[in-house]
Amino acid sequence: MNSNAFHNAANIASLLLAAGTAALLVSGCAQTPGGIFDCSGSWINPAYTTAVIAALQGLKLIVNIVRDGLGGLIKPQPPVEK
Repeated sequence: MNSNAFHNAANIASLLLAAGTAALLVSGCAQTPGGIFDCSGSWINPAYTTAVIAALQGLKLIVNIVRDGLGGLIKPQPPVEK
């Protein structure tokens, strides 16, 4: 798998996990008046989706650094060739 395909696969996985976070809210998680995310009424543990999202985003950064170097994180991308 090339780095672009991985990047897009990681974006799709992150999107699905964000949908999972939305499912947490539907399953019984709620934000308390103090701003705490309480999932005592949920059957899904939010720590799992949070950890996977963080790992995917970190892996995406590592792939970008390996592919383009640290400077590649801030340089403009070249136009797509047809």
